[in-house]
Amino acid sequence: MNLIPEWRKAWKLSSLQIAIRDAIINAAALGWTAFDGHVRPVLWASVNMFLGVAVAVARVIPQPKVTGTE
Repeated sequence: MNLIPEWRKAWKLSSLQIAIRDAIINAAALGWTAFDGHVRPVLWASVNMFLGVAVAVARVIPQPKVTGTE
């Protein structure tokens, strides 16, 4: 496995930003008192599924802000 050429610009990647948001949402859910039985597991799984697919789609879309190509 090799690093991407512009690895220091990785924070600009849409896929990384979505993945970080997903991780923050999941970490915050641990402390939500409203999460105890008030959020349906199907809804929670759907949100996580949507964000996971968004990461995959964002990963294959060219992102000129990182590579510098237009």
